[in-house]
Amino acid sequence: MEASLGSNPIDLSTLRLAVVRQAAEIYVKFAYPSGQVPEAVDRRMTWSSDASPAELLSKPPFERAGRVPGTQTPIYALRLGNARYPHMKLQIQPWPNASGLMLSVNTHDQVAGMDLLASDGPAFKQLQSENQHLKEVIEQAWEAAGLPTFLQYLREYIESRTDESTAPPDAAS
Repeated sequence: MEASLGSNPIDLSTLRLAVVRQAAEIYVKFAYPSGQVPEAVDRRMTWSSDASPAELLSKPPFERAGRVPGTQTPIYALRLGNARYPHMKLQIQPWPNASGLMLSVNTHDQVAGMDLLASDGPAFKQLQSENQHLKEVIEQAWEAAGLPTFLQYLREYIESRTDESTAPPDAAS
């Protein structure tokens, strides 16, 4: 399910960087529960407050993580990792809502065709499980803070469809 984004990229000027900053702070709180955030992550969380969204997202520490399927709209990422795995990312997808974006966590641990040795397989599966749990915890915390997530969008979409189907028939019909 996708919002109607068309084939052209969304205007990034509507993207609220304060939401991205708040999301990153919440992410780091859960990803590094000891409070010991690696220096590289601290640097990635320090960005200019006077840059436009398009200018900021187009250069490090942000990176392009792909495109919204069927569009030219880019998806951006900020590699923040976690205490056990340095490659997990906060993803920022331009989206037609009040914040101008939708947030998600990319565990970045789905390695296609990876041939794990029998001794490495269980440990890697455990890491994937822990990353998935952390993703869910972070996204739930974003929702609790009122930040835009896919699940929030999905819930609102379902509610709007339910409201349409339960609306009384138009008296003029």
